Amino acid sequence: MYMNSKERVRAALARKSVDRTPAALEAVSTVADNLMKHLSVSSFEDVLEHYRIDLRYPNPDYIGPELRTSVDTDGVSIHEDYWGSKYKITWTGHEYNSHCIYRPLDEAKTLSDLRKYSWPRVDWFDFEDFKRKLDNYRDKAIIVGHPGPFQVATFLRSMDLLFMDMVLEPEMAHTVYDSMVAFELEFYERLFIAADGQIDILRPHDDYGTQRGLLISVSMWRDYFAENTKKLTALAHKYGAYYMQHSCGAIREIIPELLECGVDAIEPIQKVIGMEPEGLKKDFGDQLTFHGGIDTQGVLPFGTSDEVIYETKHYINVLGAGSTGYILMSSQSLEGDVPMHNIDAMYSVER
Repeated sequence: MYMNSKERVRAALARKSVDRTPAALEAVSTVADNLMKHLSVSSFEDVLEHYRIDLRYPNPDYIGPELRTSVDTDGVSIHEDYWGSKYKITWTGHEYNSHCIYRPLDEAKTLSDLRKYSWPRVDWFDFEDFKRKLDNYRDKAIIVGHPGPFQVATFLRSMDLLFMDMVLEPEMAHTVYDSMVAFELEFYERLFIAADGQIDILRPHDDYGTQRGLLISVSMWRDYFAENTKKLTALAHKYGAYYMQHSCGAIREIIPELLECGVDAIEPIQKVIGMEPEGLKKDFGDQLTFHGGIDTQGVLPFGTSDEVIYETKHYINVLGAGSTGYILMSSQSLEGDVPMHNIDAMYSVER
């Protein structure tokens, strides 16, 4: 039973049998460049083909007002995004990282202050070109999604201020999150319309967990994020796509909440308390597909190739038990501390 990539990923998301475990690969730009050199290929698409990667990640190009860039007194590059946030770009020794140094809503004291903020416009993006990009991937599974209503909000307003708003000024917090989701709903609907049925997964990125537990209580998550999550899942389902929730950390406590909201899959399955693959599969495997899991904090950067192979087999056998319900990937985008031979090892496993 041969499947193409789109068929394979959709079967996994529907928790049906697959001909082999589907795979994804995400990497920071430095790793992408290193992989091309390592494999002696000329494009990142060649890298994906080499490792038999089933998912592709096209995005519409930004065509809005010019974004400002500058250099600080130390010669470090600073760039502004279309939200008005500013980031400093630094070299870690392995890769470039961006650090938010200016958040445009930090000085807002009242609802009136928040309402003065100019939200980005959806027509700042080239949806016609996005549609043309998809022509290259007719047999691949297409995933779209950027940082979600909580994660982007932390780049508009500092997290400590947002958390204080959520306790002391709930109307302000709701205004920020609801405005974020209103933009996302319009943006993603334009993507779905342009794609004409070709998008398979909508995946907003929101990090609700730490290494030890949730950032907020379950009841607070329900108050601020449940209804907006339902709106996003409903949009995905309206256009025949699946909804995948990205959240780092120990989020087991809100998995039942996510299911109530209509979430179809979760990722990245970090190796933290409560996210052990055996427990996830036992308790939620008949309702959720799992994506990720191969540890980017331990085994991938610091383990041997044999240890990477062992862990990869373990996740495939547990989360993909019955040849269904699992998409192989690392537990985060591959970063510069992961050696090339361990990436080879992860994708060399029979799947």
